[in-house]
Amino acid sequence: MREEKILKKAAEIENRIIEIRHQIHQNPELSFAEKETANLAADEMKKLGFKVEENIFGTGVCASFLNSDSDDAKTLLIRADMDALPVEEKNDLDYKSKNKGVMHACGHDGHTAILIGTAMVLKELAAEFNGNLKFIFQPGEETSGGAEGMIKAGVLEDPKVDAAMGLHLWGSTEEGIVEYKSGPLMASPDRFNLKIIGKGGHAARPHNTIDPIPIAAQIISSLQNIVSRRIDPLESAVISVGKIEAGQTHNVIPDEVEIKATVRSLKKDIREKLAEYVESVIKNICEIYGAEYELEYIFGYPAVINDPKMTDIIKKAAQKILGKEKVRKKEKAEMGGEDFSYFGREVPAVFYYLGIAPQGEIVNHHQSDFKFNDSVLKTGVAVMAQAALDYFEA
Repeated sequence: MREEKILKKAAEIENRIIEIRHQIHQNPELSFAEKETANLAADEMKKLGFKVEENIFGTGVCASFLNSDSDDAKTLLIRADMDALPVEEKNDLDYKSKNKGVMHACGHDGHTAILIGTAMVLKELAAEFNGNLKFIFQPGEETSGGAEGMIKAGVLEDPKVDAAMGLHLWGSTEEGIVEYKSGPLMASPDRFNLKIIGKGGHAARPHNTIDPIPIAAQIISSLQNIVSRRIDPLESAVISVGKIEAGQTHNVIPDEVEIKATVRSLKKDIREKLAEYVESVIKNICEIYGAEYELEYIFGYPAVINDPKMTDIIKKAAQKILGKEKVRKKEKAEMGGEDFSYFGREVPAVFYYLGIAPQGEIVNHHQSDFKFNDSVLKTGVAVMAQAALDYFEA
């Protein structure tokens, strides 16, 4: 059976994929500085004989495996992100980060290794499918995003991409379990920077001032009413203030308060309403107390919306490789963001989770003790390879 071939090939390359993951983990690089990681990925793709394009939108790499002579052959894009985070690693590992203040605290080292492994397996199984593959190694997912820039640089063309797949190693899902969900999977992570401009003065004479601190407090409180009273309770939305800064001492009312917040949603119409409601709250409260404001509202990545047919391919491929008991439908979307969403705006796409949590535990992303077992790498390779082959037969 084909799945047995895939599992055998994945097992054969497992040690090499682990070596690659450890090398990347030891040498983490921040967003748009992933030079060594990109070079490693490009070198591995060249060894496989693929057409490799480098330095796409910074450090991006696109490796094309043209496995069909037909003009109407389908092309599948499979993507991994490469960037690490500005976090000091506290794990006691043989392959601990060598770069002070930088570590792979989100699993992107695993994503890159899995994609390289998937390419290795699919090259060995070239006779099993008729179609083209593009392997995308993307920079900057953790910051301003590299997916949109790579798309604008042309990675969906020549040959034209028909569909896309990606995965994320997931710390709240049990190790070795694949989770899938059609429709909205991850939120649009928007944010805003707000400056409330009042009139400072002596703290004993607040009537002679326009105190921005209680104004800020009222704004923050009222922002929560947007979600609870303006958004349908059956829909998902989050407004969280992450920073508030004002004043220098106890007896001086400051002139200004600065606030930074995140706004997350799963649907386009709700996303637009939230932006409108946020400014309305700020404007009305500032007007009541005679303050002015400066608002910078920043729309981040779109929500990740999974195509139903592509999601079904992942579900069935994972079941073939792992068995039905290790494949689960995810009932609720996550409010985290992912710039894989840009691929999904252009072509039918699916993004799914591969669990890394030991039984009964949760692995927290973006923390200094983030780690996962290397055993999940060959699972990721096998599921993705199976899904790619199934896509070409769908």
